Amino acid sequence: MSRRAVVLGSAVIAGLLGFRGVTLGCTCAQPSSVEEGLKQSDAVFVGLVERFELKGSARVATLRASRVWKGPKSPHISVTTGGGDGDCGFHFIAGIEYLVFASEDDSGTLRTTICTRTKPASGEAVDDLKALGPGTPLGRR
Repeated sequence: MSRRAVVLGSAVIAGLLGFRGVTLGCTCAQPSSVEEGLKQSDAVFVGLVERFELKGSARVATLRASRVWKGPKSPHISVTTGGGDGDCGFHFIAGIEYLVFASEDDSGTLRTTICTRTKPASGEAVDDLKALGPGTPLGRR
C-alpha cells in the first residue's frame, strides 16, 4: 500500500471517529444591543492600546483609558483575552483606540473576547459610542 493511501485512510478514519484538530472554532453571539452589552459587562471604556503581548496561553492588552461608562477609575487598564486558535480571543493592535466591553473573572482580571461588543473606537464603534453617551472622561496620569 502506498504511503499516500495510508495517510488518506488515516485522515478518513480520524474524521469518522470525530477526531478534532488542535484548532477548535469559536462560536458566539454578541450582545444584541449596546444596553445589553453594558449590562453584561463589568467594565466598558475607550482606551488606546499601549502594549499587546503574549503571556502564557493568553494575550494581555495594556490600555490607557480616556472615557469610562462602567468599571475602572484608573486610566491604566489591563485586559486579558484568548491566545488565538479558536478560543474567541480578541486581537488588539498597539496604537489603536478601542471601545472595550470586559468582564471580571473570579480572580478580578478583566477579560474580553470577540463575543463582546469590543471593537475599534473609530469606524465600527461609532453607533455604540453614540448610544452610550458621553461617559466619564479620565485624566491622563
